[in-house]
Amino acid sequence: MLRSILFQKRGKIFACIFIALIVFLWLGISGINFAQSPSPEEVEKMKSIQIINPHPVFSLRLWLDKERGATYAPGERIKIFFQASQDSFVTLYNYDTEGRVKIIFPNQYSPHNFVRAGEVNSVEGLIDPNTRAGIEYVQGFATTRPILITDREKNLISKEFMPEVSKDYKNYTNTIKGIIVSLPPTAWVSSNLLSYTVRPITPPPTYYGRIIVTSQPQGAKAYLDNVYKGLTPLNLDRVTSGQHHIKLVMAGYRDWSNYVSVSPSRTTTVSADLIPLPVYGSISIYCNQGDAKIYLDGSYQKRTYANQSVELKNVKQGYHELMITKEGYQDWSSTILVKAGQAYMVSAYLVPEISYGSIAVYCNVSGAKIFLNGTYKTTTLSSQPKILEEIKEGKYEITLIKDGYRTWVEDIWVYAGATTSIYVEMKKIEY
Repeated sequence: MLRSILFQKRGKIFACIFIALIVFLWLGISGINFAQSPSPEEVEKMKSIQIINPHPVFSLRLWLDKERGATYAPGERIKIFFQASQDSFVTLYNYDTEGRVKIIFPNQYSPHNFVRAGEVNSVEGLIDPNTRAGIEYVQGFATTRPILITDREKNLISKEFMPEVSKDYKNYTNTIKGIIVSLPPTAWVSSNLLSYTVRPITPPPTYYGRIIVTSQPQGAKAYLDNVYKGLTPLNLDRVTSGQHHIKLVMAGYRDWSNYVSVSPSRTTTVSADLIPLPVYGSISIYCNQGDAKIYLDGSYQKRTYANQSVELKNVKQGYHELMITKEGYQDWSSTILVKAGQAYMVSAYLVPEISYGSIAVYCNVSGAKIFLNGTYKTTTLSSQPKILEEIKEGKYEITLIKDGYRTWVEDIWVYAGATTSIYVEMKKIEY
């Protein structure tokens, strides 16, 4: 009887050991990293989250910016890397300590989730300053078609950096399963399940507080009481209690500043939405002629009004070539510098084109008939030249004819704005 009982006990012990070995082996295969031994509740949660393809033909690998067993403090920066072995559409989900599900990729900074084979990508964020201590998970899926991001998710992503899509990870996991397991095994794969521990907030010393500074977008230079402290998001510990000045500076954005009150053993959160600096200006054009064409950098814009300004809006800051043209007038052009948020004033005066010249005919006899390209114009005077005016620029044939004199013929060139002089000495015909 005793022996039978011992065998029964041994059998139970071996069974427990065998089950434990299977669990730990499964955890190792799944690639799960725990900072501490998981509780039964966490093991159950982990099993509920994972969706495993039994016969994958490609892979999706996730890893953290810290070593195995990573821990993070609320408000601390976290970076997750991922790599797919073939071109695919990747979606990453975060499961927080309270069972809520967030989409962390794609996001507002990377709205398209198509990734190339072998390319190392990353997602950078901030541990929620108000998160509860515990274990968080990240699970990813790579699919050959973009089936996990619907219009609903796209709308949420457009409004929030890493939007919450469900408060119940079990229900949402079942939703994902319903979508993904209907695909052929060759069309999808799940990643290893990442885990990391969010440690409890350690209260600062009695006479100090903490400031957590975040900005949208991230990466702004943060100054505490005019002393540079680092780039946002930023965790400022051991800040003396009282009033402090926070200033954020980022290229392309307006400086942001405010005063915050820090209390002993308390955390103050500062969040700033940085306002982009304007990158467009305008050009106000006054012209003395109406209906002239306006060109900016060689592209037609609009026409002028006589003695009334015309405005070109939304012109990028920087140097531009401005040209105004009208038939019968000389082109007007200038290089101008447009500054963001300012209007550049231009005054353009179009000058009529000079396309006509004149011919001065000097002749030794009076009464000779002058022909221009065969057309009679006038007769000569021996005492003074004959002026042919408003002759278009170009080449002409001048002919002088008078009875009793040899005909005189010559080609001349008329230039715009100039007088071409010719000297004719007509000779009598001798019989």
